[in-house]
Amino acid sequence: MKDSFQLSAVAEAVYSPHGIAEIVTEFGEINHYIRQDGQLDPRWNVDFMAQVPLPFPLVLAWDHSKTVSRFTCHKKMVEVFAEVFSRIHEEGLQTKLWSFGGCFSFRPQRTGHKLSTHCWGIAIDLNSETNGLGTIGDMDPDVVQVFREAGFTWGGGWLGRARDPMHFQYCSGY
Repeated sequence: MKDSFQLSAVAEAVYSPHGIAEIVTEFGEINHYIRQDGQLDPRWNVDFMAQVPLPFPLVLAWDHSKTVSRFTCHKKMVEVFAEVFSRIHEEGLQTKLWSFGGCFSFRPQRTGHKLSTHCWGIAIDLNSETNGLGTIGDMDPDVVQVFREAGFTWGGGWLGRARDPMHFQYCSGY
């Protein structure tokens, strides 16, 4: 594995925020898009989401008969995710990732009442079958390093029941 990972100037221009105030500043005020019935207005998808292609297919975590070759994320994250997965492919690490558990999803955190970073399309779950919430999991350390070098926080480093080794988010302090 290479010693360092530099994002392109376009991807580097996307700031990896710390805390909710910086997430909102960088990726948008999602609360303005939550309808009175608690559902997310579809305008959020139009205004903020985009598709990113994968350089290799991943099995869908909840339906192993299907694979994904692209996924929905925040439009500012397209280049970041594209470069991370290209690096994983270039380093021959694609065999260390066998399933896609999701990126954009409007939902609360599984361990709390705050909105999940998945709501902004800045988090991704991988290999969820063997990296369950509250476990140590078996995420490959080289894959973790690629994500960290790109500015992601890895949930496998969190403590106790919040530990989430399938989860990578492009922010900290939230």
